[in-house]
Amino acid sequence: MKSENPKYVMEIVLFELKEGTDTQLFCQAAAQLTEVLQLQIPGFKERTLLHTQDESQWTDIIYWDNMEMTLGAMEQLKSVPVFQTFVSMIDSREIVQRHLIPTNLNI
Repeated sequence: MKSENPKYVMEIVLFELKEGTDTQLFCQAAAQLTEVLQLQIPGFKERTLLHTQDESQWTDIIYWDNMEMTLGAMEQLKSVPVFQTFVSMIDSREIVQRHLIPTNLNI
């Protein structure tokens, strides 16, 4: 069932950090990136960063107003130093990314 006018788009990114990455520095970079998202990137709603107990696997969940804003944000972020620092700590071989649209369950 296709949603006609979704209220948001959920971006989910599953990843691992590069070996030897300081998780405290990574979390600081994530916090700085969240601030950039809030202040500079149109369409950003909210973000949650989660990890497994041993911090070996991470999940970044970001809510956007719509798909256009989601895709536009990535283009904008590519040139932002804080984003570059954040992604430099992620093992690029282990990334899974999905953009999900809620389904209307009211029939």
